[in-house]
Amino acid sequence: MPSPYLPHAIYSVAIVSLSIHLVNQRKLAGDERARIAAQTSILESISEQLRSNKAISGDELERLKRLARPLEHNPATEGIPGESIGWREIFLGRKKEEGAPEMSKWEKKDMEKMNQDLGK
Repeated sequence: MPSPYLPHAIYSVAIVSLSIHLVNQRKLAGDERARIAAQTSILESISEQLRSNKAISGDELERLKRLARPLEHNPATEGIPGESIGWREIFLGRKKEEGAPEMSKWEKKDMEKMNQDLGK
């Protein structure tokens, strides 16, 4: 016999999922607005410098143009190309590769330092 709380649990998961999605979309929209405002500011400064007949170096102009150029590749929004994640990996986690080391030397040093700090 199903639990009487099962529909409420499903509704709660759906609402939380939608909330997280909306927060992510709001963050992406804010980042996009900030990027466009920065590009506009850079292009306005270039136009002011060119209108005032100030001597502007070619390197400075190239740097500003490069800053104002839109991103061709944004790994934060696109994810890792060619990599797909299945439901099994979502719930159970990734399997460790047999040939891969368990911890890098930096992770080992951090763990040793944490153990020493905890031991004091």
